[in-house]
Amino acid sequence: SYIYVSVKKQTALFQEKYRLNYSETELVDVLEKIKNPIIRECIRYLEIDDHLYISTIADVPASTGLGSSSAFCVGLLNALYKFKGESVAAGRLAEEAAYIECDILQRPMGKQDHYAAAFGGLNYIRFYDDETVTVRPLNMAANCLKQFSDSILMFWTGLTRPSESILKEQNEKNIDNAKMLMIMRENAFELSRLLMKDKFPIQQVGEIIHDGWNLKKSLASGISNSMIDHCYSTALELGALGGKISGAGGGGFLMLVAIPKNHAKLVNALKEEGLEKYSFGLDSQGTS
Repeated sequence: SYIYVSVKKQTALFQEKYRLNYSETELVDVLEKIKNPIIRECIRYLEIDDHLYISTIADVPASTGLGSSSAFCVGLLNALYKFKGESVAAGRLAEEAAYIECDILQRPMGKQDHYAAAFGGLNYIRFYDDETVTVRPLNMAANCLKQFSDSILMFWTGLTRPSESILKEQNEKNIDNAKMLMIMRENAFELSRLLMKDKFPIQQVGEIIHDGWNLKKSLASGISNSMIDHCYSTALELGALGGKISGAGGGGFLMLVAIPKNHAKLVNALKEEGLEKYSFGLDSQGTS
């Protein structure tokens, strides 16, 4: 799924300085009056004083757990830099987008989504205490990458939710959850190792993702709910090897790992529960 961002200089035919089209339309003369916080702070951060027309189109709704706000922030920064005639590396875009959302806007979130949007592809990303970040691409064999992609199913739950309340509670419990977070960190490393094998180990991959989901659910209330738990249990009974809810939880998309021959019955069963299969692809470029 993508978010498309276009930026151009506003012509003299329009009286307002900023014409913004996203899920709303804003016609604004003063920067401080822009309601969209990411647009306002990105323009301020890059010190752009031109008359601007900014338009966005998204493939999925906001608040679905796919990192849409981070992708929007990274994409908008990239477009604004290009508007200024500058080309900026993916790592810088990720860091600056994270700075805008986490530090300037004070949102209770990490910066993993900014790095995912900026770099694209499958990566093992490490975040260190000193705020440095390393990004190691997982150079999977072509046949393994296809098997991995073919094993994944995505279902739209129909539930959108603001992530802030879940993430705020999760952040407040970080000390209490330290042991579980360490296990999740080790699981991420083990998953990266498994994905680099010559033969795709679908059973082990499914088990790690399943364990990760069980750990994630315990980090804060609201990450799961009775409907999600019921759908996930149904999927496991029908052959799913593991899965998780996207993003902070509470709604969005349910991702499952299963042997392809089991996909049809999973799709049919979850459709009866009100979940629709969502077609997706694996991006390899990141923001461009």
